Amino acid sequence: RLLWERRLRSVLAGEGVTEVINLPFTSKQLNRTFTGLWSPTTAAVTVLNPLAKENPEMRLSLIPGLIDNLRLNLAHKVKSFHAYHLGKVFCSTAIAATGERTAVGGILYGPRASHGLRLREERPIGFLECKGLVETVLGLFRLEESARWTRSELEFLHPGKSANLQVGDTALGYLGELHPNLADQLGVPPVLLFELDLEKLLEYAPRRIVTESLPRFPAVERDVAIVVDREFASQQIISWIVALGEPWIERVEVFDQYLGAPIPDGKKSLAYRVSYRAEDKTLTDLEVNELHQKLVGRLGETFGAERRS
Repeated sequence: RLLWERRLRSVLAGEGVTEVINLPFTSKQLNRTFTGLWSPTTAAVTVLNPLAKENPEMRLSLIPGLIDNLRLNLAHKVKSFHAYHLGKVFCSTAIAATGERTAVGGILYGPRASHGLRLREERPIGFLECKGLVETVLGLFRLEESARWTRSELEFLHPGKSANLQVGDTALGYLGELHPNLADQLGVPPVLLFELDLEKLLEYAPRRIVTESLPRFPAVERDVAIVVDREFASQQIISWIVALGEPWIERVEVFDQYLGAPIPDGKKSLAYRVSYRAEDKTLTDLEVNELHQKLVGRLGETFGAERRS
């Protein structure tokens, strides 16, 4: 376990995120607002003799402490603040005992530091950058292929810029932008948040990392763009193609989303790239085109999607 925690710290440090350590106490209001990885109805643990009367409860989430860190740094006029906390969160269980789990939470505000030729560029952190950071953590635990994203219903997150993360039926965490109304109440600018259940991540961590030899034959790529409902989750297509078990399909990824004319209202265009490769020969254009056309046809029949020219 300590080895994986060190690896996690190393990955986050490499992404330019600074570790902070906070006391495990918070206010009743913040505990009601940020329930973290627990159920929204979970009760907090009350401290009998708190260090400060304004923080009489054990934290349900790591986010309140990170928001306090952000406030302190904003008071010192910082332009950006990217931090994470690896620590325990607590709750009160039905049998009057204390439940706890280890989580990793993060907060991202302002542009990322630039170096070299990009020194003058200041790119603010957005939802996709936050998602990419979390996916880097998933890659550490070899979960980038099996994890999937679903719409988040957490009230403290922006309804259009948030997502829950899970593997199968197991919830791993969430990420998203702080809800604008809540940001105003807390007196902080728009920020990105994430919180992951380290206990669950460790359950899926590989006991042995297996390597594969480099492929002998080149891959051939084909793209396809489809028009679907705006609420359609792009991961559905990827999961469906992978489940086909076609030996020549090596990888599928979504690389573009487009909204606006000429796409009808309530619709969006999703573009996918499919990589084809055989282990024993170089595929010809004729072979790849035939397989790709069959795939696109089945895709349209299965999802009722219209192919975009």
